Amino acid sequence: MRSRRVLLLSAGLLALGAGSAFAATLVERTMAFVNKRPVLLSDVTLTRALLKLGEAEAVERAIDESLMFEEASRLVTQTPPEEAVARAILDLEAKAGLGFSAVALRRKAVVQLAIANYIELRLRPQVRVEDGEVRRVFNERVVNDPEPPPFNLVADAIRESLEQRALDQKIEEWVASLRRREEVRRVTPRLSPEDLAISA
Repeated sequence: MRSRRVLLLSAGLLALGAGSAFAATLVERTMAFVNKRPVLLSDVTLTRALLKLGEAEAVERAIDESLMFEEASRLVTQTPPEEAVARAILDLEAKAGLGFSAVALRRKAVVQLAIANYIELRLRPQVRVEDGEVRRVFNERVVNDPEPPPFNLVADAIRESLEQRALDQKIEEWVASLRRREEVRRVTPRLSPEDLAISA
């Protein structure tokens, strides 16, 4: 379950949301604490809309993001450029639909930019794919193909796929390590019907 959440993040893309079905008039409250910092209902609701998740999985994803953001902020101390934040907000707004506040969208944008920067600076340099592995995967794919494509035409795509898979694994291991060593306390296990009518 967690690997699917991590995959979406590491790709730098958010799935299309379910729009304003998740956001109408929302009264803010705390869903969990990560190292005594609150995970807000508006973050969970926005995550649900962006990734089309159930409530329990959205809470866990929001917790993961909070853990990753806290760790990333220790390395990435510079504030992201306002242009990058503005673009990220527009992208989130387009995918989540109407009804989410500017505060919630900006908070999500800053969090995801910081995490993405951390991944590029700290985790991606650890990813190495040997030429032999690329050749092995190519051979497996074309073993039953009577007219296989030339290796040099598909090698880059295979390498990129293998690198992304390795990066996903690095991210999953990172999140698992954060979960083991950091303090997480859930406050509300389920969202009430009234809460589902709230605006982030």
